[in-house]
Parts: sequence; C-alpha cells; structure tokens
Amino acid sequence: MKLNRIKRRNGNSLILELTPLIDVVFLLLIFFLVATTFEDVDSSIKIDLPTSTVKSTKAVDELQVIVTKEREYFISYKEKGKNKREKTSAKELKNALAQKLMESQDKNVIISADKSVSHGVIVDVMTASKEAGANSLDIDTASPGK
Repeated sequence: MKLNRIKRRNGNSLILELTPLIDVVFLLLIFFLVATTFEDVDSSIKIDLPTSTVKSTKAVDELQVIVTKEREYFISYKEKGKNKREKTSAKELKNALAQKLMESQDKNVIISADKSVSHGVIVDVMTASKEAGANSLDIDTASPGK
C-alpha cells in the first residue's frame, strides 16, 4: 500500500507516521487485557457427591464425625498417635464434639456420611459441629472407582 503524500501550501509534503498510532493501539490493547477480569472456571461447586477426584495432601488427624446408613453416629479422633472411635447419639453429638474440640488444636471437623443419609441429617451434624466450636467443616468424599 502506497501512502499518498499530502501537498502543503508552502510546498512541503506531509507524511502520515503510523508508528506512534500503532504504539497507542498496542498500549490500549494491553490496558484492556490487564484490566479485564476473567471468570475462574475451577471455582465452580461440584454437586456430584459422594465421589470426588480431589485428593487431600495432608494426613487426617482432625476430628471426624461418621454417620452410617442406620443413622449411627461415631466420633473418630487421634489421641497420642492412636486412632480412637466413640459411638454417640444425635442428641449427645454436640456435647461430645465440644469436649473433643477443646482438646484439638486446629478445630477442624470432617463429616463422613453414607451417601444414603438424607441431607437434613448432614445439616444437623454441621450445625452441631459449629455450635460445639468448630472453625471449619469438611465433607469427606471417596475417589471414583472405590
């Protein structure tokens, strides 16, 4: 593409310089790329429970509440390096958790429930855990194929 020279009245020709124009366009492009926020695809919640492909990177030493199909409640914990498990009832769960959470450092509770247990039972366990003093709750899931 040939640029036509524009003749001025005084006889000098005027050439349109494209280099500064291209610089400005690239600066605007970079500004808009940096200023744009992108949606984080990995932050979506997966509802396909109880299996999960996410693997835990740390050993489980936290307090764990186990709920069976028959709605039996167990509290599993480590004491002096040994795994211990105590059976409890739904009514006594909050008090038993409060006692164990007082001895725990990180105040984390892992909920492991059978997939046939209703959602309401899991919510009741979560409520009891929070009322007992848990700082964080985790729901245990199995890896696919197990």
